[in-house]
Amino acid sequence: MEEISLRELIEIIIKGKWIIAVFTAVCMIITAIASFFFIKPVYEAETMLMISPITSTSSEDKEDNRFFGLVGALSQYPQMTVDTYREQVKAPVILDYIRKEMNYEDKSLQEIADKITVNAIKNTNLITIAVKDNDPAVAAKIANLVSDRFTAFVSETNKKQAENSAEFIKSQQEKEKENLDRAMKELTDFLSKPRGPEELKLEVESKLQQLTDFKTQLVQIKIDEQATAASLEHGKKILQNTPKTLITNKTILSDDFLRDVIKEKTGLSTAEIAGIKLSEEEVSDIYIEAAKKVNELEVRLSELTAERQNMEREIASRQKEIEQLQVELAEKQQQYDILNHEVELIKQTYDAYQQKYKEAAIKQSAEVGKSSIVVVSQAIPPKKPVAPRKALNIAVAMVLGIMISVFGVFVKEYWKNNGVPANAVNRKDMSIS
Repeated sequence: MEEISLRELIEIIIKGKWIIAVFTAVCMIITAIASFFFIKPVYEAETMLMISPITSTSSEDKEDNRFFGLVGALSQYPQMTVDTYREQVKAPVILDYIRKEMNYEDKSLQEIADKITVNAIKNTNLITIAVKDNDPAVAAKIANLVSDRFTAFVSETNKKQAENSAEFIKSQQEKEKENLDRAMKELTDFLSKPRGPEELKLEVESKLQQLTDFKTQLVQIKIDEQATAASLEHGKKILQNTPKTLITNKTILSDDFLRDVIKEKTGLSTAEIAGIKLSEEEVSDIYIEAAKKVNELEVRLSELTAERQNMEREIASRQKEIEQLQVELAEKQQQYDILNHEVELIKQTYDAYQQKYKEAAIKQSAEVGKSSIVVVSQAIPPKKPVAPRKALNIAVAMVLGIMISVFGVFVKEYWKNNGVPANAVNRKDMSIS
């Protein structure tokens, strides 16, 4: 294996310096001529937009109503971030608009899209729209057209979405109105029937009040019955200890009429008559009064007992009536609650659709693009082209010329030293030390 030293390499380069210099100069001259005279200058105009991202918002006072959250999703704007806006700038409808406005009928949408560059500035809500063209005025015009059409496109897109949402919400609202009318009719028919929940409630309350009054009266009757029974017992004891009759002893002289009759019939003197004793038995007034009082107490006790028994029957009857009424009330109340709950649910849904329909109607007339997109800086025709970069092109040509010419010099030297025929090339390994 043949080795070539660094010295030999430098000597080869020095030997072929003119070839290197000439080839490099030719490359630079050709590049300079092409850059200055053949390659058309490219100008870049740039416009800057400030984006206000559209996010979904919900009212906190409606969070308790799940229907507002559910229906609200139908009328919300789609989530729009800066990246979403950036990707929409080169939408086909915008590119087609540019083609018509600029009379680029012979260009494809891709060719027009290649002219446009959209960038989002990091950590900001700004995007830039840069357009390259050989004419600076045309580049600025296209950039401004893209900016204006993009703003209108965003408004139209969101308006169309709002129209679709409004149309759907309107149809659902009409259906819910029919459901609400049907549910209200069922509830009205139920309430129009006799013995409804409210009527039964009043009846139960009335029965409960009567029951309470009866129980209060029963307590008082029992107290009176016990007191009367105690009085009767005491009266009977008094009556037992009181003699029915009273016996009195007296002389006949105490009775003038009887004395005169005896004198007349028997002819006895007054002294003789005074010795005659007369025994008299009569009913005791105390006993009569006590017996009368006992009879009154017995009658009163019988009345109180009958009154208590009657009151107990009334209480039992009221309790049974109340139980039956409460069962009926529970059934009617359950039916009412079901019908009323259905009405409330449908009403909430209908109210939600009605509110969201109004919101969707407002969104149809709202210019979202103008409110969410602000043109911070319009494009103006640039004074200096961004391409070709003549100095850079010449520098690149110089580097490439040097590299190619040096490689050619090495090939030439290798060919010369080895004398290899063109039809029999032997490859050798070379190692540079």
